[in-house]
Amino acid sequence: MLKKSAFFDFLNRRSNTSFEQFIAESVEDEHYISWNGFLLPLDYEDAEAEYHAIRNSCAIFDVSPLQKTRVRGAGAGTFFDHLLTRPASGLATMRAAYTMFCNEGGSIKDDAVLYKFADDDYLLMPSDIDHSPYFEALCREFDILDVSFTECTEAWAGLAIQGPLSAAVLLEMGFDGIEQLVPFAVSDYEIGNFTLRVSRLGFTADLGYECWFKPELADALMRRIQSARSAMNIDIPGYGLSALQACRLEGGFVVAGWDFSTELDPIPGFERSPYDLGLGWLVDLDGAPFVGREALLEQKKNGHPYTLRSFEIDTEGVPEDGAVLLDGTGENATQVGIITCSNWSWGLNKVIGNASIQSEHARLGNAWVTIDGEYVEVKLSRGPLLTLERRNQLPAPVS
Repeated sequence: MLKKSAFFDFLNRRSNTSFEQFIAESVEDEHYISWNGFLLPLDYEDAEAEYHAIRNSCAIFDVSPLQKTRVRGAGAGTFFDHLLTRPASGLATMRAAYTMFCNEGGSIKDDAVLYKFADDDYLLMPSDIDHSPYFEALCREFDILDVSFTECTEAWAGLAIQGPLSAAVLLEMGFDGIEQLVPFAVSDYEIGNFTLRVSRLGFTADLGYECWFKPELADALMRRIQSARSAMNIDIPGYGLSALQACRLEGGFVVAGWDFSTELDPIPGFERSPYDLGLGWLVDLDGAPFVGREALLEQKKNGHPYTLRSFEIDTEGVPEDGAVLLDGTGENATQVGIITCSNWSWGLNKVIGNASIQSEHARLGNAWVTIDGEYVEVKLSRGPLLTLERRNQLPAPVS
């Protein structure tokens, strides 16, 4: 049985439809997915309205199901320096960073957001996998002492508050000075006897924040959101996977399991390195000897087999994940890559997504894919399809 987040009823906009009714009347992968054992709906009623709330106002995503591991001890920084593809011990305290770690062959084992609260206190948020046994084995391999790993997924609840009015909403909720928080910085706020941590980041390619807190604070947060809705006269709806997919693909972001294979859902031949995904900036080959460094040195020298591209299709037909991309049509067409994921963009009014192209074909600007038996032209491009200045603006806009 899928678990219900503390925020499902608060975000659900379907009239007279309980969590149990929703499961009974819905089909997995058509109406919801299982996210680390929790139900994540594709939408809470209207995916298009949720998308426009993110881009034009403010909306909320329940990030509570994210896998979480608390890493503590004097050896924590050294551990991360050997695990991650770039050193983390030098990361400033009360900061977050996007990170990756690889296997010996240089393929990505997982990606994660890493929070550093102190030199001996970190919080790692990977995909849906508890890597603690692997982490402990790595410590033995590198003789790293005084470090502990605690799986704490359900000990931390979280809400992503995203959109151009997200800073204004948080101010209305009582988080004074939030507009001065720089991207990837973390700030603590006291609510009663509890501490709530707010970071300026998110997965929508827009201005946004993530709030992390003990589950006991959930009711207080919901009351503050409801008060902000009334005071500001805006909906601040919840949004599901469909709106999130559209936003993250507009921003050119990747997701483990969709854009590359992981241990949770291994797909032979779909393993990718950071270089294959255009994430070479996450790799520091001059830092500590991390797992996969030798393989990535080889790729840096001799090239990587795949290249990530964004794509656009001027049609309402959505290609299947894994659909073959072709250079040309008909019998003489050459396979040049695959579609890894796609979604309708209500803002761009077209189908968009990510594609993995064989690097020898990386200069292609167009390719073809079959949808419902018909050849459809695909426009390929490098980098995000949408860039919003407000995402990194300081101070953040509050009106």
